[in-house]
Amino acid sequence: MLRNKNKEKKYEMSVKESLFWTVKAIKLLHTLAPGEMELEYAGDISQTVFIFINVFLTARLVDELATEMRPEKLILFAALIIAFTILSQILHYVFFHIKQYKGIFRGEKKQYMLNKKLTSLDFSDAEGQEIRDRFFKIKQDEDWLNMGINPAYALLENFIWAASNITGGIALSVSFLFVRVPDGTPGAWFLNSPLLILAVIAVIALNTKLSTASGILAFKKESGLNDASQKMNRMKRHTEDIQKDENRALDMRLYNQSSQINAMRLEAVDNGYAAANKKLSRGSAGLLRMAQSFLLWVPDSVMFLAVGLKALAGAFSIGTVTQYVTALTLASDSISGIIYNIADMRLNAPFIKKFFDFMELPNNMYQGTLTTEKRSDRQYDIEFRDVGFKYPTAETWALRHVNIKFRVGTRLAVVGENGSGKTTFIKLLCRLYDPQEGEILLNGIDIKKYNPRDYMGVFSVVFQDYFLLSQPLGENVACARNYNREKAERCLREAGFGERLDSLPDGLDTYINKEFEPKGVQFSGGEMQKIAIARALYKNAPFIVLDEPTAALDPIAEAEIYRQFDDITGDRTAIYISHRLSSCRFCDEIAVFDGGKVVERGTHEGLIAEGGKYRELWEAQAGYYVGEGEK
Repeated sequence: MLRNKNKEKKYEMSVKESLFWTVKAIKLLHTLAPGEMELEYAGDISQTVFIFINVFLTARLVDELATEMRPEKLILFAALIIAFTILSQILHYVFFHIKQYKGIFRGEKKQYMLNKKLTSLDFSDAEGQEIRDRFFKIKQDEDWLNMGINPAYALLENFIWAASNITGGIALSVSFLFVRVPDGTPGAWFLNSPLLILAVIAVIALNTKLSTASGILAFKKESGLNDASQKMNRMKRHTEDIQKDENRALDMRLYNQSSQINAMRLEAVDNGYAAANKKLSRGSAGLLRMAQSFLLWVPDSVMFLAVGLKALAGAFSIGTVTQYVTALTLASDSISGIIYNIADMRLNAPFIKKFFDFMELPNNMYQGTLTTEKRSDRQYDIEFRDVGFKYPTAETWALRHVNIKFRVGTRLAVVGENGSGKTTFIKLLCRLYDPQEGEILLNGIDIKKYNPRDYMGVFSVVFQDYFLLSQPLGENVACARNYNREKAERCLREAGFGERLDSLPDGLDTYINKEFEPKGVQFSGGEMQKIAIARALYKNAPFIVLDEPTAALDPIAEAEIYRQFDDITGDRTAIYISHRLSSCRFCDEIAVFDGGKVVERGTHEGLIAEGGKYRELWEAQAGYYVGEGEK
């Protein structure tokens, strides 16, 4: 019972709190697109002015047609109506297109803020499903419910539009209160009494309250459709992404996975969105929306009736009837609109708060302020001192009691079976995670005390699942739109890509893949590997890490890449992680991981002679290749 009660309050806030969040959203949007709001509201006010000018002129034209029909007056009123209409459309066109231009960049800047926040969060948090669900839910709320930051502008616009209409409506209809029906006319006592106005106001107020309540109740029920569609949207994104992934193309065709994927997608739609929509259409939400639509029609009908009764009693001319009906209807609708707007503001405010709550998520990892020393001799020492780490949802330690110190300018190979802690070791080294036990030191200082960005600048890493953008080759190497072309070319040649680079007509401007450029090139796995290595070289960090980036290549190709890479690392400290032990024979030292611990350290020959874990792994792999060769 308590859960249902809390669910009902999920979309409700006080007017004061709702106003706070709405104003905060408007201020943010204004900083993203300065001038857009002013153009929006200036355009709204000008359109309102033109509407009431035309209402007044139309009333005079109708009166002239119904009475004297003087040609010069008819031409004057008609000409003024046409002139103001043309001017109104010109201003609307100018305001609309400038506003639309600014609005596009506002939306992109807002999304950039969200993306930047996601990537600036601690890696351990950002990779979690909960944070990613919150990130995508903000976008889903905007797309499915039109709730969130963007509607704050529309809410303020509606308030300004309504205030303009009320002002103009009162100006053109205030005389309606004082025009009297001739005495002796049936019902004159009521039509000339304030009771008529009070009755109209009472009906409109009651109707507005009922229709607002209907809309809020309907929204609460419809919000369940948004919640039910969350899993469906995740499934849709997943199925769309994997069907576009060229690396999955062979499996997709050989195993007819597209049929399986489409079945998964249709099932998600049927169990999520379709089921919820069916429930809503047959339930009370549909009836509430019907009631709201009916109630929205009532105020206009009441205004027509009030004006019509006075007009039939001879209180004013037919042209004035047009003026009063239009002005009073606009004013009445605008008053109702303000009340609806307050309700919409209260419904939307929790979604705005959801956005700011995400943007204000803290970084739980300690954010140091020290800068790393910029040393031309690359003399950086890193030491793991009794380090232990356990993933948040795991019961066992991924690493425990790890003690290791890197010698500057040496090549360290990290080997071990799957799950032995090798990749976790690299993530801790790069401070993507912080250890729960022990400490990691850079030049004798705990790495937590360094500025995270500055510390990460010490490392160039080529991960197993490295990622290159479908952008020009040079920009991929430099990770920037503007870059040093000579340096990018030199790094590509050092990475063994020189011959291939010379064969490309567009050189560094060659697009990787054809996603955005028909002349783009589909490079081979080995070529892509060399580009990733060139990117690491361009960064020119004192530590270079290869985290099994060549797992998809054959042993000969892998060994060749490692030999090339060893030649160009120079005085940098290099760390290699590989399943294939033969690729690590050229390293100065090998660290063997097993069960989250460093169980052996030494050279290839020394570890073979010891007859421990390394020798066991070496003989298992050597036996496999010998066996393959004998077949």
